[in-house]
Amino acid sequence: MNNYHQQLSSLLCGETPIIVCVGTDLVGGDCLGPLVGKMLIERNVPTYVYGTFSFLVNAKNVDFVGKFVRNNHLGKKILAIDSSVGQKEDVGKITVSRGAILPGAASGKNFSPLGDYSITAVTCAHSPSSKEFSAVRLGFVFDLAKTITDAVCASLTTTHH
Repeated sequence: MNNYHQQLSSLLCGETPIIVCVGTDLVGGDCLGPLVGKMLIERNVPTYVYGTFSFLVNAKNVDFVGKFVRNNHLGKKILAIDSSVGQKEDVGKITVSRGAILPGAASGKNFSPLGDYSITAVTCAHSPSSKEFSAVRLGFVFDLAKTITDAVCASLTTTHH
């Protein structure tokens, strides 16, 4: 099992969080979230998943979805999953951590923090407003999404058995 599974299992301590996957399918570097959401639903994870290609959680609705999840899943923790930008040497790095993400921060947007736990993956080394973020290879993002999906599924299976 990969290290991400161990990190996530250790953070969750047996809890099953609600999962919110942030991003859009309109930008290659930002489709990680909905891709993970789709994969998690296809694998029948034992929790609610928000943010798939059928219902994106993006700049238009991320604050609303965050409030909706908090109000409709009282007392449940939230695991937020999103792509991020970083330094060139960090491209491909996946980070599992305690604490919220700041959706849209790299592009100067000011949305509410989201999540009690987070998983982010650096998909691009440039500003998301640049065309490089759109030109990120889908195969690269798919591989990151699969790694994250495997870790989440293994962590949730651990908490249920």
